[in-house]
Amino acid sequence: MISKILRIALKACLALLVLAVVTVVGFRLAASARETAGRGDLAPATGQWVKTRSGEVFIQEKGPATGTPVVLFHGTAAWSELWRRTTDALADAGYRVIALDLPPFGFSDRPGSYTRPDQAQRVNDVLERLNAPPAIIVGHSFGAGAATELVMRYPARARSLVLVDAALGLTAEPSDPPSVLKPKWLREMLVSLTVTNPLATKTLLKSLIAKKDRALPEYVEILQRPLTRQNSTSDIADWMYYFVGSDRGAASADRAAYARLKQPVAMLWGDMDDVTPLAQARDLNVLLPQAHLTVLPGLGHIPQIESPDQFNDALLKALANL
Repeated sequence: MISKILRIALKACLALLVLAVVTVVGFRLAASARETAGRGDLAPATGQWVKTRSGEVFIQEKGPATGTPVVLFHGTAAWSELWRRTTDALADAGYRVIALDLPPFGFSDRPGSYTRPDQAQRVNDVLERLNAPPAIIVGHSFGAGAATELVMRYPARARSLVLVDAALGLTAEPSDPPSVLKPKWLREMLVSLTVTNPLATKTLLKSLIAKKDRALPEYVEILQRPLTRQNSTSDIADWMYYFVGSDRGAASADRAAYARLKQPVAMLWGDMDDVTPLAQARDLNVLLPQAHLTVLPGLGHIPQIESPDQFNDALLKALANL
């Protein structure tokens, strides 16, 4: 009797394992079937591609050409359009806004090199092509690493730096990517279940914000729009291997380097952020005692969509002070 129960249990476990494998493979195949569009089929007509040494970068500009440039760096899995409400507010205030897509996200080329120094060089090339004068650099979340790297490596490009719920990794010990993620097929499976899975977009967005009701259909659509580009899952899987380790070659990963920053710095941080908690802002403020920290009450990791008016008002005040 016991052996019969064990055989039944074993068969049930094997059936569940097979079902799980089939499901995961199905998501990967579904991703391949979806990812057929070219970048030009999906990108908004309000943008343009700018040539760099590592492919073309998609940007959206708004505001007077003579205004002080403000360069917006987005976070993980986002792109320039997620800044739309902020772009409009800054342009209305007379700034020349340059919102860009950091590869492999959005509609920029995906060259396979995604370290902070790579991204900083890429954006430096963009600003050189645009003949932009020294700009205010604004970096959100994962994009704050590339933004800070740009300021550290190309200081003549920046008149000041604004960090929004910055994911700089300064409070964690440096680490290499886990060896279990080395096989690309495994990373592709994980990406197809999460980042490029349209069924997961809203859930992932809600996990990042404090105001859950702000995971609006318009933001879900924005996040999903580039994901039907050809090879999205494969390209984001390349980025994932870099992302889960530490960017050891980046100046912005070195705590001691922050004391050498000459540009004025402002920080905007949601006090309900549980992705990069406010404690990380306090720690960064120790490294940058000259930086002014503005705490955004009731907001989480993506304040620019959780309360656009509140965020834009705080950002404009920070820019005025800078």
